[in-house]
Amino acid sequence: MKINMELKKLLHIPRSEAEKFHSKTKTKMRGHDVDIKSIPKSWTETYYKGYVRLQKAPLPAPTLSHGLGLRDALDNRSSAREFSQTALSIKQLSTLLYYSVGIKNIQSGRRFYPSAGARFPLETYILSLNTELGKRLYHYYVKSHCIEKILDDQKRSDINDYFPGQQWVSHASVVVFITSIFNRTLNKYGDRGYRSVLLEAGHVGQNIYLLTSALNLNCCALGGFVDDNVNKLLDIDGVNEAIVYAFAIGNKKSKKKKDASS
Repeated sequence: MKINMELKKLLHIPRSEAEKFHSKTKTKMRGHDVDIKSIPKSWTETYYKGYVRLQKAPLPAPTLSHGLGLRDALDNRSSAREFSQTALSIKQLSTLLYYSVGIKNIQSGRRFYPSAGARFPLETYILSLNTELGKRLYHYYVKSHCIEKILDDQKRSDINDYFPGQQWVSHASVVVFITSIFNRTLNKYGDRGYRSVLLEAGHVGQNIYLLTSALNLNCCALGGFVDDNVNKLLDIDGVNEAIVYAFAIGNKKSKKKKDASS
């Protein structure tokens, strides 16, 4: 077995599951151009996930000050795991959601991040831990810039069930979950589209980091989550739609002033 694996390595044959997936999803040259007239509607139509029966709460108009330049936002961008006990305001949350994952042009459906083929497979959920919304779980309905209440009072289980060994997450004001409805992209690009989904989540992640920097908030990206537990929390099946990324966000702790006598 060891010899076989070493031989595959020498012959540049994929060995691990990751290597096999990467190889399988390489783009192959097409023998002919795609006929525009034959393109299915599912390749061009934008889809929005919404909960018809759930209570909706409109968000205030987002406001992003122009006082902080891009250079400052980039310089200040960092991962931070400490948060103050000051609740995140609805205004802050509205601005964060709109400029990271919101729609900037309702006519075209374009957003603040690139998406392969403009398929926009990502969905956003907000676990409010210390905000003006109370302890609740929401879905962000991007088309109307509002939130839909999924669950009341976060008493179901400990944060450690979702982020093992990362109890500090419980001190954040909000956890933002990014999921993907994969078929929106895979329907057009096949397995190759899975790469695009993860790239897209990365684009959103950078938006979130720069926005939290501009809003003077702390943020830390989360990759070490228990997929099945998070999917169950969000009430998604983990196959057609599944968690791909998460972020813990909250207000910064105020710096202690030095004693004048010291």
